[in-house]
Amino acid sequence: MQGFVDIEDWVRDQPNAQIPPAESYRVRLWDGDGFDEKRSLGDAEPTGRQVLEAFDRTPADEHVLLYLPHNKKLREIEIDETLDLRAQGPERFFAFKTDRLLKFMVNGRRFSWGAQTISVEMVRLVARIPSNEALFLERTDAPDKELGDNDTVRLSGNELERLVSRQPSWKLNVQGVLLTLTTPIVVVKDALAQAGFDPDKGWIAILKRKGEAKLQVALTDTIDLTLPGIEKLRLTPAQINNGEAHNAPRREFAILEKDETHLEERGLYWETFMDAGRRWLLLRNFALPDGYNAQVVDIAIEVPPTYPRSEIDMFHCYPHLAVKSGHEIPQTSVRTSIGGRSFQRWSRHLNGQTRWNPATDSVMTHIAVVEAAILKEVGE
Repeated sequence: MQGFVDIEDWVRDQPNAQIPPAESYRVRLWDGDGFDEKRSLGDAEPTGRQVLEAFDRTPADEHVLLYLPHNKKLREIEIDETLDLRAQGPERFFAFKTDRLLKFMVNGRRFSWGAQTISVEMVRLVARIPSNEALFLERTDAPDKELGDNDTVRLSGNELERLVSRQPSWKLNVQGVLLTLTTPIVVVKDALAQAGFDPDKGWIAILKRKGEAKLQVALTDTIDLTLPGIEKLRLTPAQINNGEAHNAPRREFAILEKDETHLEERGLYWETFMDAGRRWLLLRNFALPDGYNAQVVDIAIEVPPTYPRSEIDMFHCYPHLAVKSGHEIPQTSVRTSIGGRSFQRWSRHLNGQTRWNPATDSVMTHIAVVEAAILKEVGE
């Protein structure tokens, strides 16, 4: 015969093994008021009263005792009812100083509880809801509410609280097709395929998050749906300007390595080329926010020969942009011929405290200036 058996540890480590005879049995009791402790019982078949008194819950008849048998449902044990610890292997006891039990439902099963609230942690324990399933509070006048790990459920209301567990899912709107995904991480091209779009047709994919600028993403990029604010993935057919086919991008002069890295990570199609002795960085099919007369635009940025010592200034757009609201975009009336096309010059300059700093500014920071200017005109 063993000295003692810790029943909670035993059923966790050896769930299918018979609990052996012992001189005493360690059991755990939780009372909802900060008490969560293990103590020993010398009797393998104690009454409810003995369990309560072992944990100093006296007078015993002023308490309600619940216990959670191994692989069975939470239930009440009466004060004078005998419980066989070795046969039923209670994983945990629960004691409440109360004269009544409150009810709640989980996945169609009714449970009793001795307090006016129950934590999500305890719901998962007593109803055996795995951690990889989401828990929802059912509501008749609103969508079901998903509960977080730190939430509590109030049981003292007028209606029986009903909870349900579900496999977690995430939503992604791909060009009007609402996908329900079982994993929060999805590759852009896989999302397109699931939504019925052929990823090999050269789509320009724009990821939109609430409160943020739209972001052009590559088909090989991943989207993390656990991040807040994702609204949709918008698709635009890749455009061809003036009948020219976009084959290998031109790289007629070098930019900084950090600029190249930034452009590649953004999934932007970019080229560098010379035209009439001037050096141009061209961003093709740059995504625009709602409110313009186009969805994408080619942006040309002049890069001085002595860059980054010399500042990058202004930017140029093709096609010429206008806003749907009808107001005139200031400082965009000048036209610049670049590569045989007439670009619209946006006269936007750094000044004051934001004056160009060769140590910190670059193509990368100038693109932020471009985006800010474009967003400003449509109120984003």
